[in-house]
Amino acid sequence: MKNKLLLFLLFFLFLGNEINAKNFDQALNNSKINFQLPLTVNLKDTIKKSNRTLKIAKAKAIIPVPQTTAGSACKKEIDMTVKVSMAASGGSGDVIEWFSSQTSNTILHTGSIYSPSVSQTTTYYVRTHAGADFSIRVPVVASVYTSPPAVSLSVSPTDAVICEGTPLTFTANGGADLFEFSIDGVPKQLMSTNRTFQTATLKKGQIVSVRTRYAVKFDGSITETAWGKGPMEDNMLSAPLSLNASNGYINSIKISPTEKNLVFGIAGKLGNNKSMLLFLDTKPGGFNLSNYGDEGNSIPSVKGFNYFNNNPSIFDSYFQADYCLTISTDDGGTNYFADIIELKTGNSTKLNLGNASTGFPSSVMGVNNGNSGIGDYNIGFEVEVLKSLIGYTVGDIKFFALTMQDDSALNYNVTNSFLSPELSSSLDYGSGAIDYNIKDPNPVVVSADALVPCYEQATVLVNLNENPTTATVGPDQYNCQLISSILGGNTPTIGSGVWSLKSGPGLVNFSNVNSGTSTATVNAEGIYVFTWTISNGVCPRSAADIKVEFVVPPLTPTASNQAECASSPIQTLTATATAQAGETIVWYDAATGGNVISNPTLNSLGTVTYYAESIKNTTSCVSSSRTAVTLTLYALPTITGTLSVCAGATTTLTGSATADAT
Repeated sequence: MKNKLLLFLLFFLFLGNEINAKNFDQALNNSKINFQLPLTVNLKDTIKKSNRTLKIAKAKAIIPVPQTTAGSACKKEIDMTVKVSMAASGGSGDVIEWFSSQTSNTILHTGSIYSPSVSQTTTYYVRTHAGADFSIRVPVVASVYTSPPAVSLSVSPTDAVICEGTPLTFTANGGADLFEFSIDGVPKQLMSTNRTFQTATLKKGQIVSVRTRYAVKFDGSITETAWGKGPMEDNMLSAPLSLNASNGYINSIKISPTEKNLVFGIAGKLGNNKSMLLFLDTKPGGFNLSNYGDEGNSIPSVKGFNYFNNNPSIFDSYFQADYCLTISTDDGGTNYFADIIELKTGNSTKLNLGNASTGFPSSVMGVNNGNSGIGDYNIGFEVEVLKSLIGYTVGDIKFFALTMQDDSALNYNVTNSFLSPELSSSLDYGSGAIDYNIKDPNPVVVSADALVPCYEQATVLVNLNENPTTATVGPDQYNCQLISSILGGNTPTIGSGVWSLKSGPGLVNFSNVNSGTSTATVNAEGIYVFTWTISNGVCPRSAADIKVEFVVPPLTPTASNQAECASSPIQTLTATATAQAGETIVWYDAATGGNVISNPTLNSLGTVTYYAESIKNTTSCVSSSRTAVTLTLYALPTITGTLSVCAGATTTLTGSATADAT
């Protein structure tokens, strides 16, 4: 339990000494005095609790608080208890001690790790101990949630072999309130009450899973299984309520997590001009002093939040507030408003989450203003907040909750209703600055694991046959022969392919009926359609068609060479060739390729060869080869000179000719 200024004053008064604020601070920080002051207080709870005697723990000099990690576990309904592990660490040589309450003198456990077996959510209190000195006690929550009942998945149709693309229906059997369906870990149908999931896109080897969890109903009744087993903190040891807290009090807090949100269940009651402030430490940094900036008085008003910083108070040393969840009411105490405020040095910024009244919830808020007193932990307020709106990513969170009377800037009070509770004083804390390091209420530590729901999950792997590779073929063809080019069917990665004749005037022979790169030979010209079909077991086949036109090519032209002796003037030779009916001769200067010759002639001495090709007049088909035609013009021989010969005599004549003549 925290040391009280009152205890120090009583101690020093008992010794006859005087103390002032300055040497009190020094004594608090530096004293190694180990003093004991048993104090018995008779408390009478005016609303719930009967008379009881509360023995205040021994006061010791304060040392730094331990660093803590809260714990959480999911408990099956049939199990009586579940083990929850928590941790704490202090300075070198410090002893870590665990207690069941702020006031208990019984040490439950000594050591950094404490793993009690608990049946419901339980708040423990841990302190460091060095010699005769002790730290204050930090509330650390061991959260217990109920695991959903087992869930299983059934699938329809139930055939032994199912092909990809078949519409499938998955049904969750058993489980809790909500269901989420995923394929290979990727959510496809988010959490809802729908127990069925349908898909026609499942692939072979993909795993379908369902997970289920409990849900909260926004009605102001904090009793659903989703809230876990017991509150994270309650007012069980609180002093009687002050007058201002009698109709504005907070009894307990529960948290029900979802995938992206936290739902806060706050048992208590708010009357006219009362508000609840739930300060949250969710990330590094923040305000240890309530000197944050006011919210800009936007509607609805958060007066209590703005008044709380008028005389800035000091939070406990291990708490730095980042956000504040406020719940306030209208002047009639009928309609309630929930806001999340980000604390800033300048103006703090507010986001209104929603509003509700008893019997009229919203999608993020439920209210029941019928709380029966400070022992009622089931009735109050439910508010859902996105984790991102309170800056939460990882790690534990801490909260510090209180109620305020907030009539006006001149008439407001922090009441004595806190979580964790004020133990002994039945008076308001008032409107002045408070150092909460020397007051009973402590920020409460909640485990990161408690911010993730308890799930049950089931998976199923359907025996799927893969659909065959989609068939493709090459472009349509036009062939001036009775054999095609490569037909261009694709090579399947799933299944096998085969060629077939779909239509055509003749017979066909494929070079390789199971190869996409096959060619086709036909026995009659015309238009044919060939089909490339890829199949895999019983799954639907994939097919693609290619249209191929075959045309019998023209015959090679017939022609003869021409050779003549040149005359004077020299004549012109023209190459000629004969084609079949309906065909035309085209002349070239080469046996293949070459240039088209429009006038295949020779009108000079020498030799030239032209090549005749037949082309059908109605198609682009040409003869398979060209006919060579050679044209030659020879020069006449010349005889020169004069020779006289006597009659009856014999002589020899000599003449000359061109090189290509004899």
